[in-house]
Amino acid sequence: MVEAASDGLSALNMVKTRAFDGAIVDADLVATDGLQVLSDAMNLRRGLAVVVTGERGRRDLERRAKELGARAYVGKPCSPAEVVDALLQGAPSEANRSLRARPSVTLASLEPGQVLLIECPAGQVEGKLSSRLLAKHPTSLAAAMPRREGRTVTLPFGTRVTVGFPMPDGWYQFETSVLGATMYAGEAALVLAQPKVLSHVQRRRFVRARGVFRVDLKSESGVVEGTGQDAGEGGMRVLTDGALSVGTRVTCVVAAPESSPPLALSGTVIWAQEWRGNGQRCHAGIQFAGLSPAERGRLRTWVQDLGSADLGCRNPGGEAEFGTSFMS
Repeated sequence: MVEAASDGLSALNMVKTRAFDGAIVDADLVATDGLQVLSDAMNLRRGLAVVVTGERGRRDLERRAKELGARAYVGKPCSPAEVVDALLQGAPSEANRSLRARPSVTLASLEPGQVLLIECPAGQVEGKLSSRLLAKHPTSLAAAMPRREGRTVTLPFGTRVTVGFPMPDGWYQFETSVLGATMYAGEAALVLAQPKVLSHVQRRRFVRARGVFRVDLKSESGVVEGTGQDAGEGGMRVLTDGALSVGTRVTCVVAAPESSPPLALSGTVIWAQEWRGNGQRCHAGIQFAGLSPAERGRLRTWVQDLGSADLGCRNPGGEAEFGTSFMS
């Protein structure tokens, strides 16, 4: 999970109140000295893995950053991969293993040539328009003039739009507004405000049924009791009383309807985050794997009955929506 702060004070407040494994600090923060933020952060959290980015070739900055406790200094311009590698190498061993247990790490960074899908709300220009990114600047993006069914569509100044684009690990989108039109490299272009937040939207292969049910999660480290929130043929979301780590193999045991034996479904924890609602500690997503045709058939029947079945478990505070946010 990645969180971003808009200024040094906000970053320090987050470090003070949250247990982060690492941080990335730019030495050239606006209205704040990045090295002072580093120093204050280290005073708040000894052992925090901090990577400082700054002007390439500035030995004085690099030396000062490391004196203050930074694990690494990455000179700009740099690729996102350089920063991630430096952070992983400097993170505490436990956090490092947890991060590397993930199947992949994708940075949602818009690059020229990226295919875009522009969606307009009702009342302006409705529908979905195709485009691609031509160039990006600190405050704006230049995108090819959007088209629908081969025809160019003009969007008025100030139009609010949602822009989506695919990445290897899923679909990302952001909200922005139209700043105007221009020409870029001889091509008509739409100027959009540079996004501040990119949100990850999960596209599921299987439909999920919402419902509340008791589930026991069995792993090599023992049994964790949980409350299911929804389930489908691909996996389920649960709130648990104990912590779960990404990559952990678990067997999800749930009560089957009527007098049938319980369902025992093998899966892997693919995401997990701390959750403090109604005494529950962890909110996690589990992806099923290796189910036999018979198991999948029983699962399909169980999911179909999930919405109407009363499995004796109260709703833990209602439905909660979770997502992953990245700063562009």
